[in-house]
Amino acid sequence: MISVSMLKFRFLMGSCSLILLSACSSETTTLHYLTPIVTGQVLDKTTEQPISDVSIIYTSSASTTTDKDGFFRLPAIEIKSSSTDDWESKQLSESDMTVYKKDYKSKDYWNFGLPRIKAKRASEVPEYVHMGIIYLDKLPDGVQLEDNYKYNEYIEDMSYCQSNQSQKEVNCIPLPDGVDHEAV
Repeated sequence: MISVSMLKFRFLMGSCSLILLSACSSETTTLHYLTPIVTGQVLDKTTEQPISDVSIIYTSSASTTTDKDGFFRLPAIEIKSSSTDDWESKQLSESDMTVYKKDYKSKDYWNFGLPRIKAKRASEVPEYVHMGIIYLDKLPDGVQLEDNYKYNEYIEDMSYCQSNQSQKEVNCIPLPDGVDHEAV
């Protein structure tokens, strides 16, 4: 017959073994930001009026729409992972940002082609991009939805606007506050 103290000892040893096994087998997960926060405003290129309800999309899980004044704030894609080298992280971090509105030409921006700024507050994601104004052109009359892709504009590399450039004419990003052209 097993004594009560022997049962307590076996229970304690079994509990310790479980704790050690779970500690050894669990991987440490950390939070990774795959994309920056992106902000900006979308205007009609001809009328220069704000466009509401424009879709700004990284993926189906990271998207937003513009408000009545054309402003948007696209949250960063974040992932908890035990590895920075997993396939899903690479796929998501390399995804394009699409600016889409029915009856307008879409713009697709390569995520890594966007110049980033370090966030000023610790509560923010480490990087963000302020796009300034994104101008969208209306599609030509008679373009069917299935042909819309032919009019998409793909932008691989964005740079900061030079002092003589207008965002209406060139795909560029305004300089961050307090930064001059010499610093970038």
